[in-house]
Amino acid sequence: MDFGDPAVAALLPLPLTLAVSLIDLRRRIIPDGLNLALLILGVGFSALHGPALAAAGASLIQAACAFLLLWALRAAYARLRGRTGLGLGDVKFIGAATAWTGLAGLPLLLLVASTSALAVLALAALAGKRVGLAFRLPFGPFLALGLHAVLGSGASV
Repeated sequence: MDFGDPAVAALLPLPLTLAVSLIDLRRRIIPDGLNLALLILGVGFSALHGPALAAAGASLIQAACAFLLLWALRAAYARLRGRTGLGLGDVKFIGAATAWTGLAGLPLLLLVASTSALAVLALAALAGKRVGLAFRLPFGPFLALGLHAVLGSGASV
């Protein structure tokens, strides 16, 4: 199995991202255990692409940077708006996903996730649902889609 093949890379985290998506859709939560498993496997995947210890360390550092960046964004939004806009499970997922993609893949991951979520919101509005401040949309499935898009495009580490 060629782990450098983008198609293979995109399929590796699929069991975890399917579980994340289903649980987030049903319960609006992303379990820490799934995020941790995604992180560990992502670090292992990254270790296959260079000197194992250095690649694993770089992967962990990038995952931590992504987590801290999105956590700060979440905190700033909550402070400015008085409510949370991004769940903590989503922030943890983004950190874990960055272990797979590296920081270079993070913009594409967020672009795909945000664009697909906005498309679903537009479709909901067209279907007559009231899409306002009270409308809540689980973001985990869209983040999973973004992760697979980055891995499948070969834009990851």
